[in-house]
Amino acid sequence: MKYLGYGSATILVSDAAASAVLHYAAILVQTGGGDVVDVPTCDDDGTFALASVVLGPGIPVLATNAPADVLEDEDRDFVDEITGRVGVAMAGAPRYRSAD
Repeated sequence: MKYLGYGSATILVSDAAASAVLHYAAILVQTGGGDVVDVPTCDDDGTFALASVVLGPGIPVLATNAPADVLEDEDRDFVDEITGRVGVAMAGAPRYRSAD
């Protein structure tokens, strides 16, 4: 589990969700794009919830370790969706080639 930090708030997410969000945020910075994603999390009572997060250039997002929790197995659809968005965003990303 990870705490996903966004502004002054943190939300509890699975490792896979945190990785997907960070990867997508990095791609959006490269392409100059932005997006809103509904990240699966849980509230203070442990009830499933969604947190809407804006991603884009100039918007810092970070992930830190958190205790294990029940969310680990419940976010496969979210991770698949974000992975698809990464593919779309990368289609517009500049390709860098090393100097030969």
